[in-house]
Amino acid sequence: MINIFSNINHNLNRSIGIDLGSSHTRVWAEGKGLIFDEPTMIAIEKDSKKVIAVGEQAAQMQGRIGESVKVFSPVLAPKLLDEEMLKALLKIVLARASEKVYFFSPTVLISLSGSYYPSMIEVLVKVLTELGAGEVLLVDQSLAALIGSGVPISDASGSFVLQLGEGVVEATGLSLGKVVDSVYSHKAGRSMKQELQHWFSAEQKLRVSEKITQRVISQAGSFVSDHHPSIEITGIDIKTGEPREQRVLAKEMLPIFLDYGQQYYELVKRLLASVSPDLTVDILDKGLLLSGGLSQIHGLDEFLTAKLKMPVFVADEPDLAVINGVGLIIDHLDEFKQSLSYQERRD
Repeated sequence: MINIFSNINHNLNRSIGIDLGSSHTRVWAEGKGLIFDEPTMIAIEKDSKKVIAVGEQAAQMQGRIGESVKVFSPVLAPKLLDEEMLKALLKIVLARASEKVYFFSPTVLISLSGSYYPSMIEVLVKVLTELGAGEVLLVDQSLAALIGSGVPISDASGSFVLQLGEGVVEATGLSLGKVVDSVYSHKAGRSMKQELQHWFSAEQKLRVSEKITQRVISQAGSFVSDHHPSIEITGIDIKTGEPREQRVLAKEMLPIFLDYGQQYYELVKRLLASVSPDLTVDILDKGLLLSGGLSQIHGLDEFLTAKLKMPVFVADEPDLAVINGVGLIIDHLDEFKQSLSYQERRD
């Protein structure tokens, strides 16, 4: 068994939390807070499968290295794409975290999308156990996002979350601290970037990197028509093969974002149709919480408010809502172990 904590002499059984996302991996340590926040990326030599870099270092290599090196994420919810590379990634991530906080056979609380296949969850638990975790606990990502946003989750009234991630977008209804139902779509961050890259190629005759596309989404993306920013980007001219600067207007890309907004509207409508009328009434009172990186795109809350005819609001620090919730659970771990949400995931 590989135990990355075996060289620690301090007899500490500190709890740590992990938000393992397709885009970012975040680690929270009891008593220390957020100690790791980097891209879920790994760079390996293709032939030898030797790990060259992980996290931010690997992300910086993307698009800048030769064909002999592969840079990728071993996670794309609801799948774990490469068990061996996931283990290598987590081994290095946890080793870096242990440089800041000493661990010895820690309790690991990991948040996961409800869309993960049971077989994938078993693999992840096995990997963490092999890496030295004394105990592995699971919490639903949407529940963690609610907790991290300060929404009360222990009462009988329903709460609704739209978690917008890199690999999956998930609409979830919760009551009494447990998931009532959830529906999900793969029209998420990665899909959006790929569609915009195709648009640049077809409409602008420009080949752009994933990193540039992400900047376009963050700075010029919008779900409403009255937003008119523009952004200067650089890509490769498809006809000449030479670098070319291009100014792109938000209104040119609006149809793509409106299509994604419609998908998210329909996803929430599917969730509302699947839960009890009493819980549906609760959303009219408490509203829909948006969390995850995509929720920061301009106008999504406004778009969904108009379509759903109900309050929609973005979580504070939406990209950190899940890991903040994980941290709060760690601070009250004994209570969590006795809660309905914990029992549900363990049955």
